[in-house]
Amino acid sequence: MEQNILDEVRDIKKSLRLAMNGVVSTLQRRQGLDYKINFGVEIPRLKGIAEAHKKNKELAATLWQDNIRECKILAIYLMPESEYSEFADKWICETKFTEIADQLAMHLLCKTPEAWEKALQWTTKRDGLTAYCGYLTISHLLRRGIEPSSKQEEHFFNSVISLNETEVQGITVQCALNAIMKYLDCTPGAIERLKAVIPGNVPCSTRLTTLLENFV
Repeated sequence: MEQNILDEVRDIKKSLRLAMNGVVSTLQRRQGLDYKINFGVEIPRLKGIAEAHKKNKELAATLWQDNIRECKILAIYLMPESEYSEFADKWICETKFTEIADQLAMHLLCKTPEAWEKALQWTTKRDGLTAYCGYLTISHLLRRGIEPSSKQEEHFFNSVISLNETEVQGITVQCALNAIMKYLDCTPGAIERLKAVIPGNVPCSTRLTTLLENFV
């Protein structure tokens, strides 16, 4: 590893120590965020620290390796969007907390090449927060006006229909429903197409059924 990267990492960690918020750190630990180190630095201050550094793939990858909350988040902010694809699957698999997943989806996952294809692949996973990241990425793609192809739409519908509420985390189910509701709300004819692909003899998510019954 280049010395300048190591020096920059040291500078960043010094900034984190100076910005440490013990109250927030203690609260987050009580909430189960069991990082090796948690400085409790708020997101706005982390963005300020990131702005003092140039985006760099090696720097971001080095920061991500540390089991430190703030380093994970700064890795996301400092990873060049155009170079993130090679890290996408690895980082998702290593993500343990929704705060990191939320930052990943918002700042990197929805901006990767072939983001729809990748997101749909992630929604089929049942380990960790991978599916959650997939549905959250889809929501961000829709917010950016990036719509799926007809084949991707069908894949999206089937992934939500097949969700088993006893097999996935509740936050993943809610994230999937948020994504599908956003899509139905902004895409003419989507509600009819979704209903058409729901198999009559296979029960789907109770919450999805309720959503469709109440959808206007």
